[in-house]
Amino acid sequence: MAVDDEGDFKKARGFLLTYSALILALWFFRAELTQFNLMGVSLTLEHHKESIWLVLALLNVYFWFRCWQRMPRNGLYFDEPMHELYDDALVWFAVKLKRRALRRLADQLFEEKIKPGEQMKLSGFGGNASGRSSLAEDQQNHGDEAPELHQITREARTKMNLWARYSYTEKGQWTTFSSYTRLDYQPSATMTWTVKAFVIAKGAFVTPWFTDHVAPLILGAISTTIALWKWCEVNFFTALS
Repeated sequence: MAVDDEGDFKKARGFLLTYSALILALWFFRAELTQFNLMGVSLTLEHHKESIWLVLALLNVYFWFRCWQRMPRNGLYFDEPMHELYDDALVWFAVKLKRRALRRLADQLFEEKIKPGEQMKLSGFGGNASGRSSLAEDQQNHGDEAPELHQITREARTKMNLWARYSYTEKGQWTTFSSYTRLDYQPSATMTWTVKAFVIAKGAFVTPWFTDHVAPLILGAISTTIALWKWCEVNFFTALS
């Protein structure tokens, strides 16, 4: 009998989102907690009303860990669409940073290979992040012995090949085909983490990865913290004021 892991995760996520939203609504509207609905059963609170926020917090902690335990394998790592966004953003930022270096390389190649008096013009910049393709080749050659994408180092994951395309003249006539100069580039940790933060923010709007896997855990943590704060406020901070 097959186990529906994805279905179990959706149920766990649904419970966490529901009760997290309930806690946030109770806090935002400053509800008087004299009654409480638990699993469809309406409960009237007669005693220990000062502890209801603690009960809500503990209940949400349970739903948080249940969602965490049901999380699909590698669910908190980037999925394929997020990796595509990450690679595109890495190349875009790298080209912006290394445009002058690419231009210098193109000028140097032109001066070395082309006779004096000819002209040269740049017609484009670009590149590709080679980490995933290198890993795919390694996995093809070594099978299960090769690491997974999230297991390789930051340096291996973010290495890039940048290029500048240029045209030039021979005997005063522009050549039909473009030439390229290439630059291997290894970005710094500061750049890669900046790009990753940008991609997570962008991905939250254009891919479901963030809202499906990360946002429920964040919402659950926030609502649990608020419930604990309210419990402390009712039981300790009010008494001190």
